[in-house]
Amino acid sequence: MFVDIHTHIDNQSVIRILDDNFEEKVLTTWGMHPWEVGFSSLKRTDSADMVWGIGEVGLDKVHKETFDKQIEVFEEMIRLSESYRKPMIVHCVRAYSEIIEIRKKTKATMPWVIHGFSSSVETMRQLLRYDMYISLGEVLYHNENQAVKILKDIPLDRLFLETDVSGRDIKAVYAKAAGLIGCDLEFLCSKIFENYGRLEAAH
Repeated sequence: MFVDIHTHIDNQSVIRILDDNFEEKVLTTWGMHPWEVGFSSLKRTDSADMVWGIGEVGLDKVHKETFDKQIEVFEEMIRLSESYRKPMIVHCVRAYSEIIEIRKKTKATMPWVIHGFSSSVETMRQLLRYDMYISLGEVLYHNENQAVKILKDIPLDRLFLETDVSGRDIKAVYAKAAGLIGCDLEFLCSKIFENYGRLEAAH
C-alpha cells in the first residue's frame, strides 16, 4: 500500500491510497487554504462532517498582509477538527513557531500532519514534541542533503510522504525516500500505512 497523504485532484485536496494492483482509494479533505483567506469567507462548516479530514489549512508568512486573518481561520479549522474528530493536513510556510504556539494554546488533541515540510531538523524535532506528523515530498528531490538529515532523525512512526501538486508518481517518491534512508521499500510502505491507520483510528 502506498499512502499519498496530500495531493490534489481537480483542485480538491485529497489523500490517495494505492495498492499493489493499482486500485485506488481517494479520501477528500476540506478547509480554507491560507492563500484564500483574503479572497473568500468561510462557508459550509457542515462540510466538515462529510469529509475524511480538515485540510489543507494553516499559516503562510509569504502572504503577510493576511496573516492575522490566517490565524483566525486556522483556529476555526482547529475547532472543527476537534469537534468533528477529523485529522488535519497543515500547510506551513515560515510560521512553524506560530503553529506550535497555537497547538499549545488550543490544546488540540487530533493528529496534525505538517505537509511539504522542508525546514530544519531542529524545527522538525519541535513539531514532534507536540505530537505532529511530518510529510515530505519535493524536498526529497530538491534538497537531498537536508532530506537525508530529516529522514534519518524522524521516527518512522511519524513520517508520511506526498506528491502535492508535483505530478510525481507516489511509488517513485517512496522509492526515493527508501533509497535516502537506506531501508527496504516494503518496510517503508508498511510503516507509513501503520501511521495512516492511527489517523483513521482517531476519528
